[in-house]
Order: sequence, then C-alpha cells, then structure tokens
Amino acid sequence: MVWPWRTPRDLPWRTPYPLPRDTSEALLAEGHCDNFGLLLERYLAFGDNRGQAQLLRELSDRKALVPDFSGQRELIEAAAARWQQLAEDLGAVTFSARPQWRVIVGLGTNAVLGAGIALHPVFGVPVVPATSLKGVCRTYAQWVLERPAEELDRLLGKAEDDEQLRGDLLFLEAIPASVPVVERDVINPVFGAYYRDAATPPATYLSPQPIFFLAVGAQSTYRFGVASLSNNAETARQGAAWLQETLSEVGVGAKTGAGYGYWVLE
Repeated sequence: MVWPWRTPRDLPWRTPYPLPRDTSEALLAEGHCDNFGLLLERYLAFGDNRGQAQLLRELSDRKALVPDFSGQRELIEAAAARWQQLAEDLGAVTFSARPQWRVIVGLGTNAVLGAGIALHPVFGVPVVPATSLKGVCRTYAQWVLERPAEELDRLLGKAEDDEQLRGDLLFLEAIPASVPVVERDVINPVFGAYYRDAATPPATYLSPQPIFFLAVGAQSTYRFGVASLSNNAETARQGAAWLQETLSEVGVGAKTGAGYGYWVLE
C-alpha cells in the first residue's frame, strides 16, 4: 500500500514511526510494506493531534490495514508445501477446513490497536497457533467427550506446580493452504459511557463507539495436522478426530458465542 498521510510535525520523533531514524527513512523511501505482520505490529504510524501523538485514523479504523495477499501467492504456496513436508515427516494426520463465517485468533495481541490477530512471525499471514488448537481440543475432550483425566494427561500432557508431563499428541500450526482473505469487522457497543461511569445509566440515546478489528474470512482454506511423538498412527488419528470435532462444534479463537471461530471440514 502507498502511505496515505504526510510526515507530521511537532512529534517526539521526526517521522510518522517511533522507530530508529534509518529504519523510518528506509520505510518512507520504499513507500509501502508488503509484510502484513510488520505493518500491523511494527510500522503503525502516528500523527500530531493538538500537540499529542495519536495513531492515524486510517489505522485505528483498519481502512489502511486490510491486506491483499494475492501478490504473495507463490510465497504462501511454498510455505504450505514446506508445512506438508513437515507433516509427512512427522507422520501427521492432516485435513483442510475453511471458516464457516469468520475466525479471529489473537484478538488481544495488539495493545496499540486494541485488537490484533495471530500472524506468522516471518511471512505475516494469519495462522492458528498450535497452542490454541491444543488447548481448545483438550477442553473439548474433557468437558464434551468426558474423556478420563489419565487419557488426557497421556495424550495432551499437563503443567502443574508439582508435575509436568509432555503429551504424546503434537499439534501443527494451522496455515493457509492458499491465499487467505482478511476482512474488516466492527463491534459497535452503545453503552460505553455506562461502563466507564457508574453514574451514567444505560440508555439507547448513548453514542455508539465502534471498535474495529480484522478477521479471517470464509473464502480462506487452512491446513491442520496432528502427529504422535511415539509414531502411533492410531493415536494421531484419534487426535485429528478430536480436533475436527472441536473446530466444527465449539470453534477456536475469540467471539465464538457470536458465531465466530467455527470451521467447515473439506
């Protein structure tokens, strides 16, 4: 994207970015950033608002942060091929799925924007971390399938003050199988003033305060995989079956109660 703003004045730094000068100047000279992860987590620009440094509106409302990954198709396909090779080397059971509507994982990861999204640390594409998949899968197996604690500890491990145990199941990070689609979304709470001030009663005449965030859209297809550290094929198949049920029945990520986070198996 081409920067839609001018270099501000009267800031504690000489460029729109609170970065080292050489980094900022190189970024301005390039005029764009192809890595969505850098743009979202490092290259957020600030302007001057009545003498105060303030995040630019184009970033806070996400209009300038909706990525287009179509130009990185070869990179994404190459990463998917390496992921598939790793899965085969581990003997993992793999499958594909797409969001039933939208998925948002890592909503609380960006303090500056107030709402983030989990991204690959190198490629900057949205991912579903293995820790998220393992955690929600254990919760599903424990409370929905009501599996015994001994089995859960053996397959999924545990971490307690007096005992740590590594489980046999290994969950792979879920990555896009093709170019992912990221969409702009919004929460529009009306009663913000009521929650900030106990003396303000909740009422429909209060001004709504939109909160913008980004989510993975239904046009995206992701690859999931579960392996067994003991090379037990049956254990890997059981873990993959649990994960499939988890994704379709209880979802993963934030706002599952509002319909986000559910997946359709392919």
